[in-house]
Amino acid sequence: MPSIPNRLGRKQGRFSVDFEINEINAGLRGQQQAFGDTVNYYVFEKEESTVDDIYDEGTGGGKVYNGPIPLPVLQVTHLEGGADNGENGFYSNDEVHFTLTFDEFTKTGMQAADIHPANYLRDRIVYDDIVFRVTKVEILGQIRRRDIIVAVDGTQVKGDELVNDPQFKRWSD
Repeated sequence: MPSIPNRLGRKQGRFSVDFEINEINAGLRGQQQAFGDTVNYYVFEKEESTVDDIYDEGTGGGKVYNGPIPLPVLQVTHLEGGADNGENGFYSNDEVHFTLTFDEFTKTGMQAADIHPANYLRDRIVYDDIVFRVTKVEILGQIRRRDIIVAVDGTQVKGDELVNDPQFKRWSD
């Protein structure tokens, strides 16, 4: 039986990693433009905010956010929370999950989501006229350590939690 030549270590053809990633990003941009959605993203500005050290609530001038930044996403899932019966009565909390390209995420000025996803856990998202707090940022796809897809999860921030955040005054109680 003849041996099959191995291409490992040989000269690479025209389909390099860069070529493939650019083609994937172009295809995902087309998908987003045809069928995607947009969320408004707010980046927490630590240096400009005044926050209680213990309770992480805005004090004085409150929490300051850079935004809204329109973020083109591939897909959004908005889960309406059911009524949970706790010791303080019924309480419901909506959740949001969206995916987008790493390319679009970094174009908005947000860097290092792959290295330091915790940097975004104080950020806010507005979708369906509801404010959400980012709870998780994770990379879902890579090619040779180059990120392709980012997923972001969030949970609803109730109006009484927004009273000291001037940018979200219209959503506070």
